[in-house]
Amino acid sequence: MEIKLENGENVEMDNMLCDLIDIHKVKGNEEALKRVLQSIFSLLDSNSDVKFGTRLFDKLISVVIADRGDVNVSREQIAKVLDAVQIHARQSPSSGSYLLRKLSSISLCELIKEAGDHQLQLHPHAGQILEHLLDDFVRELGLKCACSSQLLTVLQQLLQSERGENRQLAYSIMRKLLVTIERCKDNTETVAPLDTLPHWPAYIVIMEQLEEVDSHLVLPMLCGHLPRFVASSHDDNWLRWLRILYVRLLENHNLLVVRSTLEYFLMYFTINELRRVNLLNQFLDAINKTELYDAEDYFLPELNIKTFVQNSGTLQFLEALVTVPWQSLPLLHWLRSMQPRQPHIAKSLLFKICERIKSLQHENLRYEAQNRMFDIFEPTIETLSLGDYIQFIKALCDSFCRDHKRFTAKIASCTEFTDELVYFDKSLFMMIFRTDVNIGIELHKQFSKLPRTQHGWWRMFSFFFSLKLECATERMEILDFYHTEYDLDIVLVEKMTNLSDLQQYLLQKLRCETEEEISFVLHRSVDWFTCEKLLKWTQIEEVNLKPLELLNQGTILTAQRVATLLNDVETRLKDETILKVLMNFLKQYPDSVLVATGLVRYAAAFLPNEESEQILSDVLETSHFLNVNILCCTKRVPITLIIRGILSGSPLSGEMCIEYGYLINQYNYFFTSCRKRDSYINFVIDRKTDINAVLDELLRINNEMMNYVENSKDHRIKMRIGRALLRITFKNPGYWSDQLWIALLALNQHENIKYMFECLVARCLPSVDLLLDRLNQFDALESCQQVSLISVLHIYCLSKYNHMKLDQLQRIIDLLLPQTMAKDFEIRLFTQLVLHRLLQQFEDSNIKIPGVTNMKNAIEGNLADKLQEYQDEGRLLLPKICYQTPDGLQAADFILYMTYSPCDEYFADSLRPNIKLKSELVKYRNILKDKGLPT
Repeated sequence: MEIKLENGENVEMDNMLCDLIDIHKVKGNEEALKRVLQSIFSLLDSNSDVKFGTRLFDKLISVVIADRGDVNVSREQIAKVLDAVQIHARQSPSSGSYLLRKLSSISLCELIKEAGDHQLQLHPHAGQILEHLLDDFVRELGLKCACSSQLLTVLQQLLQSERGENRQLAYSIMRKLLVTIERCKDNTETVAPLDTLPHWPAYIVIMEQLEEVDSHLVLPMLCGHLPRFVASSHDDNWLRWLRILYVRLLENHNLLVVRSTLEYFLMYFTINELRRVNLLNQFLDAINKTELYDAEDYFLPELNIKTFVQNSGTLQFLEALVTVPWQSLPLLHWLRSMQPRQPHIAKSLLFKICERIKSLQHENLRYEAQNRMFDIFEPTIETLSLGDYIQFIKALCDSFCRDHKRFTAKIASCTEFTDELVYFDKSLFMMIFRTDVNIGIELHKQFSKLPRTQHGWWRMFSFFFSLKLECATERMEILDFYHTEYDLDIVLVEKMTNLSDLQQYLLQKLRCETEEEISFVLHRSVDWFTCEKLLKWTQIEEVNLKPLELLNQGTILTAQRVATLLNDVETRLKDETILKVLMNFLKQYPDSVLVATGLVRYAAAFLPNEESEQILSDVLETSHFLNVNILCCTKRVPITLIIRGILSGSPLSGEMCIEYGYLINQYNYFFTSCRKRDSYINFVIDRKTDINAVLDELLRINNEMMNYVENSKDHRIKMRIGRALLRITFKNPGYWSDQLWIALLALNQHENIKYMFECLVARCLPSVDLLLDRLNQFDALESCQQVSLISVLHIYCLSKYNHMKLDQLQRIIDLLLPQTMAKDFEIRLFTQLVLHRLLQQFEDSNIKIPGVTNMKNAIEGNLADKLQEYQDEGRLLLPKICYQTPDGLQAADFILYMTYSPCDEYFADSLRPNIKLKSELVKYRNILKDKGLPT
């Protein structure tokens, strides 16, 4: 075949390959098309003299690059085409110009609007084209044309891409652009859209660093340049670039970057300024993160928050606030940062805030946010009519909050009560009649003036409400109304001994018609009849009732009464199904001691030991805390159940732990499972069980768990064991076991566990001789074990030195002195610090030991200023913790607190009595925080 060449190009091959591409493209034969393209790529990649023509390059650009549908084209293949076009354009300027202009058009003008979507979509290969051919575009099209506003739009799109490679291309293009403009700076051609260039060098460096894992390293540079960036933000062109940077900062993976950015925004921005830069939504999303409000780690500074709200204006802030589906803790914290008694706001806005609060997931945080509303918006709430107030309450609360007095006053002062009746439905009465007595009395005064047809649900709630009133005058006033208005005779009701007759009488007199009304009265009748009429178990049968039917019809009040009556049972029940039903009630109401006691007492009296212990086990597992009255009902309490109770509780982690820590810090909450564990510990202390057996078992469990991850389940169990051992041995001294040495000298233990066992061994040691014997084996121990032994010696001697003989004190000094020269730095330093303290104590107590002053002065000279600096180290605080706390539980809690242990593992309230000691521990916590030890 005769090969036709034009300007060195193989025209026949071009035509053949173009035809093949067209044929396979039209027929949709993707595999064949791939083979053709791969052949072309192979030729481009080879060193052959094959020279393709303009037509083929045009075809390749159309098929490989311009076609958006082909997602199988690799970056390498595109690069080969671009390289070839680049060479072709230099060899054949006229045809090359056409190809370059086409590629420029693809990269700059392929911003399209998809159907129904007004977001501009960037061509997927625009960044690679621009980065590869920018210099060629400038040479071919001129600086002004190549560097148009379209190019800047493409760059901004690339910078906002979720794909990191696109962002990297943008940085490269921007750098090339800076070099190109510097090279052409003497050109008379002006480039108007690039008036933001002075900021680009710093901007690029900052944006690139934000891509790195250690992106927080950019913060010093950012702090230096951000004020200059902001100063130029009056220009809308630069503002678009600045917004991209802001979004990257707010959405950065590094929490330190996000914190710093938010602090800056809070101090120097307002809601309106965030709106101007179209950043409000991203800002609100960023502050809506629970980890920003961690009492154990980091809080968004309250001063910054208050500055932001004040500068923005309360109204603008609240209008922005209601647009966000808030997490529980962030919303509560922002509400707490607002001053009480804010100026009046629109009712619609108030209700929107209520809806946001009501949707919060965390029950306790939601409750505190609800209460906060009454403080912040008191002026607005005061102006609400009764009907509006009811709408406000319903929008805010599932159950009634604390505002009983105001609600009562609004009911009493309402002059157009009939107009507000539409708001009085069953859900409202469910809230009202479980709270304040005065609300019910004021409602009676208002409703009793209305015709019977307007009483609605109130007539039923009010009647049963009156039966529970303690004040006889108020009770009879309401019941007289029912006698007059409904012909309901309370004397006859109280004489009735048949539950069914009572129910039918009340249904008739109260004129119940709907199934819901009938069900309500039937249930409440059972509660009242059971609690008032049944005083002994035998009476249930006497009035032809069955316990199971009562439980199925009544509420928790009936369940409590039936459980109490179980105490009178003299023989085993034929049908014990009620035990399962009562257990189900206990699971719904874990604090119901009456139900728990009834179950345990009956089981102990009538069930075999195995079944009785299972009932006891289920009751203790379900109850929120151990009530002694429950255990008094049983013959024996297995140690296994006591141990299970001491170690019970699912640990909190992540956001749940942060939320609970906030409640502890701000509201003095306590964690239920921690209180439950304490109740079991106190049960052991009161000698209700074999104390030594419990201590031995706790030590056995501890010593079986040698390797564990920080704050894992095993670590939590060891914390609970150490806490229990300290508490029990503080209150019941005299316990000793060689297992304590094993626990003390265990390897790979975390600081909080080490510290607790160092205190425990020091307090439990029956004599100093045991400790001295261990110190004689000092050289055979690992360095961490040696430190623990010295720590025990430190704690023991500072409290018992005046009960020790001089030769024992001298022996202690002799054993410590060689360790002041140990190779291990930690041992050498800690020994010097401990020895200095002991020598100081001996000197202050006038204990005559040769060389005390000289040794003390030598240590002071050696450590110099570091002697005082190290006084806040954790182990040096242990003697104070051991001997300045009234009980072991507080000592353990101080240790857990100072070592940043999870806040649900200790009772924070126990730390409050000793403020001075707590302040000293805070210094150590700060040392840990600076070292980055807490996770």
